Amino acid sequence: MIKDIMIMGAGAIGCLFGGLIAKFGHKVILIGRDWQVKKIRDNGLHIYNSDDFYVYPEAYTSPIESDLILMTVKAYDTEKSAKSLLIKEDSVVLSIQNGINNEEIIARIIGLNHVIGGTTSHGALLLGPGEVRHTGYGKTVIGEMDGRVTERVGEVKKIFDDSKIDTIITSDIKKELWNKLIINVGINAISAITGLENGYIYKINNLSEISKKAVREAINVAKKVNINVDLDEEDVLMVAKQTERNRSSMLQDLDRGKKTEIDEINGEIVKIGRKYMLDCDVNETLYHLIKAKEIYREGIT
Repeated sequence: MIKDIMIMGAGAIGCLFGGLIAKFGHKVILIGRDWQVKKIRDNGLHIYNSDDFYVYPEAYTSPIESDLILMTVKAYDTEKSAKSLLIKEDSVVLSIQNGINNEEIIARIIGLNHVIGGTTSHGALLLGPGEVRHTGYGKTVIGEMDGRVTERVGEVKKIFDDSKIDTIITSDIKKELWNKLIINVGINAISAITGLENGYIYKINNLSEISKKAVREAINVAKKVNINVDLDEEDVLMVAKQTERNRSSMLQDLDRGKKTEIDEINGEIVKIGRKYMLDCDVNETLYHLIKAKEIYREGIT
């Protein structure tokens, strides 16, 4: 039975999920950096949405033993974070991250029997320490890596559903991870390069065309590795429209001077594409443009 729920990574999505779950009576522990933890301990966590509210979860800078662990750190921090976890015999780790390799990395460290995969289309914006705006609503999908529908997945779904995080159980989580990767391919880098909210990718034809080409390349790569995604470029544009007020996580990273997840998104498509000699020129261009912005930010002009 799940009693303690730890959020490993108190960023925008981590705080959003933690805040919603705590609001509906579950015990939540947030793990984050000093500046975030101090603010939450002193003033609580403020979630701005259609029903603004405060919650007062526990907050620490280091993990503690928990029944359910939501992994919401950046993909490039997955290995380090997984190594720091304190795992009980029946602990469950649910990754809600960008990228397609996080579950494999976590499983290699703590064992596949502890790992569940997940994706979400919810959007969140970190306004400052202890303050998050819910900027986009969407579906959350979870599932066992081997496709079974287990009691523990059902329990996680109930917790999420009770917390107004509408959740679907899938028997093919790998396909869902690729679906989310392809959505990110068509939105995140374009948003980060232009500095625009997601909705402009839908509204401005120039950006829509870039998005479509990047997505078509990614779908070709997915097919080559035998992943039959069930979305196309128009579906990705609809996600941009549905999350129109959201500043993508990659844009938020650049805003705050942080490393982006470009390697795990467009860069992953380029890497796999090269292996199979597929044309991924648009994704490669987006990749290099984001890398250039990171280098410039570091002071190399």
